Amino acid sequence: MFYTKSVSESLQALGCTSDGLTDREAKQRTEHYGKNSLPGAKKRTLAITLLEQFKSPVIYVLLIAAIVSFAIKDFTDAGFILAVLLINAIIGTYQEYTAGQRADALKKVLKTYVSVLRSSKRAKLLSEDVTVGDVVFFESGIKVPADIRLIEAQDLYLDESLLTGESIDVNKDASYISTDIDEPIGDRKNMLFAGSMVTKGRATGVVTAVADQTEVGKIASLLASTSIAKPPLVQRMERFSLKIAKLIGFIVLLIILVGIYQESSLKEIFFLSVAVAVSTIPEGLPVAITVALSVASSSMSKRNVIVRKLSAIEGLGSCTLIASDKTGTMTQNSLSVEHFVTPVKTYAPLESVSDEILNCAVLCNEASFEREEEGYSFIGDQVDIALARYALKIKEKLYGLRTKAKLIEAMPYEPQNKFSAMVYELDGKKVHFIKGSPEVILTKSDLDLQAQERLNEQIESWASKGFRNIALACKISDESAIAEDGYTYLGFAAIIDPLREGVKEAVSTAQNAGIEVVMVTGDHPNTAFFIAKELNIAIDKDEVIDGLEISHWQERGAPKDEIAHKRVFARVSPEQKQLIVKTFQDLGHFVAVTGDGVNDAPALKFANIGISMGDSGTDVARESSDLILTDDSFGSIVNGIEEGRVAYDNIRKVIHLLISTGFAEIVLIVLSMIFFMPIPLLPVQLLWLNLVTNGIQDVALGLEKAEPGVLKRKARDPKEPIFNKIMISRVVVGGLYMGISAFAVFYTLLEFGYKEDNARNITLLLMVLFENVHVFNSRTENYSIFKINHSKNRFLWMSVLVAQGLHIASMYNPFMQSVLNIQPVSLKMWGTLLFVAIALMLVMEMEKVIRAKV
Repeated sequence: MFYTKSVSESLQALGCTSDGLTDREAKQRTEHYGKNSLPGAKKRTLAITLLEQFKSPVIYVLLIAAIVSFAIKDFTDAGFILAVLLINAIIGTYQEYTAGQRADALKKVLKTYVSVLRSSKRAKLLSEDVTVGDVVFFESGIKVPADIRLIEAQDLYLDESLLTGESIDVNKDASYISTDIDEPIGDRKNMLFAGSMVTKGRATGVVTAVADQTEVGKIASLLASTSIAKPPLVQRMERFSLKIAKLIGFIVLLIILVGIYQESSLKEIFFLSVAVAVSTIPEGLPVAITVALSVASSSMSKRNVIVRKLSAIEGLGSCTLIASDKTGTMTQNSLSVEHFVTPVKTYAPLESVSDEILNCAVLCNEASFEREEEGYSFIGDQVDIALARYALKIKEKLYGLRTKAKLIEAMPYEPQNKFSAMVYELDGKKVHFIKGSPEVILTKSDLDLQAQERLNEQIESWASKGFRNIALACKISDESAIAEDGYTYLGFAAIIDPLREGVKEAVSTAQNAGIEVVMVTGDHPNTAFFIAKELNIAIDKDEVIDGLEISHWQERGAPKDEIAHKRVFARVSPEQKQLIVKTFQDLGHFVAVTGDGVNDAPALKFANIGISMGDSGTDVARESSDLILTDDSFGSIVNGIEEGRVAYDNIRKVIHLLISTGFAEIVLIVLSMIFFMPIPLLPVQLLWLNLVTNGIQDVALGLEKAEPGVLKRKARDPKEPIFNKIMISRVVVGGLYMGISAFAVFYTLLEFGYKEDNARNITLLLMVLFENVHVFNSRTENYSIFKINHSKNRFLWMSVLVAQGLHIASMYNPFMQSVLNIQPVSLKMWGTLLFVAIALMLVMEMEKVIRAKV
């Protein structure tokens, strides 16, 4: 009940001070309280996962077939059906297990960090290493790691919707003390709760509870849901499979009616119905797609892109516009002050400047720094670090200035304000310091409008050279409250932030892939344009628009065509960034947005794909995003798009293989019904064909490498269905050739006096060969298979050899001979069937040629 205690009473009850714990104390407390981590979602047991594999329409049909087979004492067929179903379930369980392992591995990468006071030094720790009694520092965008009693708070607001369900941010007050021991969680203004997000302000607090002792830990069992949302593509394929199942139900009804009319036996009618169901329902499709997405997620993590939502992989293939931040993504975020520019002089990096400038650089600064053997260590915002480093290099005695000066009031930097301010008592005087965007600082100075305009021209001149400019000002006053105006303008620090290595090439690659790149930044328009011009994002100033111009544009009704050609958006607010995203979406773009701060969260959520920074990004930004860049680099976005396109291509390849071979089986069975022929393939043979031989090859297709020119083609339309004209054309052409050819072979064999079992044996072998050949046709939609590199996917070759080898081995195995009603064939027959199967390649090549010309 620390919300009913004062700060001093809370510290006393916790047995610590506001100076934090020593490393030794922290270790002892961690041993006592345990790690600060909540129990994860309860995982399904292997037994439950295995049973889940039997939840499918085709499985239900096959189980009924097995029961009927037992009833009519056809134990061989019944046993084989059950054996295949069990093997299929084991394979599905293994695939889900490995996908879960990959997901767990990625979770370990997604760590959150907090700044704490240990052994009187500020340190950056993993949230799970925080313990009771630790003093923790907070700023905008930080996720609260444990339950906290506030010690100090400055304009602090939090999002506590995880606990309270309230979407409105809550204001916190360190001085508040409750008199009600039953006070609701949402009213405890002096407490921060694990899992909530700091949306504004700064604070210091002491940890009162960790792990399952926190408020969120007490309801962890409710939050640790076992259900995981399936990717939209998997959901669509499951709905597709269900529609097929309903259609098959109707077809089966027709089969029964036709069978009764033809006076067929109930056994024949039943097994023909089962054969149609097994050949038609693409039962393995959702699992194959999930595996393909999981493999893609793993591949992307190796290229510095962590996937938080599997649906983002599908979306990456549709990305047509990247709205990227500048600092840290296109540049190194390794800032250094190159010059200090006053109204009368430009100073070199180590040239001595006035004490007012140096004091402002050190005191109006939220970065923390410690003296070490080889210089200083810094923690904080890169701008603050650059200013502190600059001042300390000129005058090392400034290191003790913060101890000497007494902080009276502080206004931390928030993006919407574009400045920060602090009041100190220094040498018996109250000194107000302010720093931020030059245009904002000038309006708060004592300079007249003419002088401000002249200095703005100077600032714009430096900005046009690519410098990021941060203005400083100070004021001596008797007031303790931060002054609104009347500051003495000191000048601005011209800060350089070099381009990231390879970013120019990455931008060019994205543009060649038909993806437009725009820059959305809080920097000065001239600075942004300089960088954009270097990266070939913009070539003319007419392509630049700033926040003020955007406001005027909004007043005119926000006409979309005025924004369409803009490539640099500077000095934008969070609301404007979200509006920019929406406008480009309305223009037909599929938008990927990068962001690292709490102010970026609305745009990240609104974007088609939100991309946050793993290194410099805030917890709020990461929680709002679909992807996380572990190295913060623009180049990794392009890598992600490439992997996304490859993943989507592979999913289409798997779908093409399974649907086209299933369609071929339908054609084969329908033709036999039309011509009143015996069933060409028995249910167990179709089961063998679909779940065993094809089941090995479809997984291999999900491991395909990128096709040539994957980043040189236009992004696909996000509204384009999986079954577009190309897919339908390929499925119909391939399926018709395989189905008609197999029927022709079956018909001819019967005409030449072959027994039904022998004819089925040879037809089954032909269908296996068709699948072996067709998997290579599925490797590419537009390129000739004779022009692609077939050595890239060795697993595919292995899967083909295993599938064919398994079938040949079964033809010589007495047990499998009786189960599948198969027997060995002559080498001549095998060669003839192989020739018919290989002709499928030529048919599919002709389809590509004709399609290209139409």
